[in-house]
Order: sequence, then C-alpha cells, then structure tokens
Amino acid sequence: MDGIQIVLLIIIVLALIAIYYSSTYNKIKTEILKINSSESEIDTLLRNKYDLIAKVIVEINQPDDKNLKTFDKLKEEELSSFEFERKLLDYENKIVAIINDNNKLAKNQTIIELNNQISNVNAKVNTIIKYYNDSISGYNALVSKFPTKLIAIITKLKEKRYFDGKNMYDDNYKDFKI
Repeated sequence: MDGIQIVLLIIIVLALIAIYYSSTYNKIKTEILKINSSESEIDTLLRNKYDLIAKVIVEINQPDDKNLKTFDKLKEEELSSFEFERKLLDYENKIVAIINDNNKLAKNQTIIELNNQISNVNAKVNTIIKYYNDSISGYNALVSKFPTKLIAIITKLKEKRYFDGKNMYDDNYKDFKI
C-alpha cells in the first residue's frame, strides 16, 4: 500500500465513524424531542386539570373545608410534574369524597360535567405518561448501552427518570411505593 491508499483508507474510516456518530446522535436527539414534547403536553394537561378542580371547588362552595383550603396555594409551590400530578390526585379524591357524602352535590349537573372533563383529562394524562415513559426507556437504552454510550458520554447525556420519579439505580426503595 502506498501513502495515498493509506490516507484514503483513513478518510473512509473517519467518514464511516462520522456517519455512525451523527446517525446515533440523531436517534438520541429524537428520543429527547419525544420526551420534551411529552413533558410539555403533561404540563398543559395538568394545568387544565388544576383549573377544572378549582371550578369544582367553587361549585362545591365549602370555604370552611380544611381539606380544600390549601388548594389555591398549590400553584405557588415549586413542584415537579410528578409531584403536581400526585397533589392534584389527592385533591380530586377529597372532592369525590365530599361529593359522595352530599346527595345535592352528587346531582349537580355542573359538578357532573366538570368531573367528566377531569376524567377525560386523566385519561389523556395517563396516555401521555405511558408515551413519556416509553420514550424514557428508549432514551435510557441508547445512553446506557455500548457503543451508543460512548456518544452519550461525549455529549454529556445521562439517563433520565421515569415520570413516576422512580430511580432503579438508587438505594431508596420507598420510591417504588404508590
């Protein structure tokens, strides 16, 4: 082999490495885009759910109820989407208990309609959370397995947590409780 062939071989090898790197990096970025899009949708849906729950609370009109007094302060707290979703679920359960204890509220058409809308939002949230977690699985597989892990290390990408906040790699076993 003369010098030109060696240089040509090196160029071909470097070109193949560059093509592999860019295609793998694009796969990782595609997963990141899916994750970011899902996070945005979840956030929007949770804000809609918050507004619907606020309307139900107004319709219930029980200002002395200590279980619902703190609802307005929920937006002031700095919560992750997961924590916000959990707190909204807690308030939703409190509202259902109040409605079930009061026949007049249970027959109120506005409350029934708002509860139906909340149920629809819940279904959408659950669907997006599943999509989000599936995207996280794909992303984590890419950034944790060889040879794509090398690209993740170069670009300083790390594994991400699932929506439910669980981290399978830590010693906190309590995060697996529901």
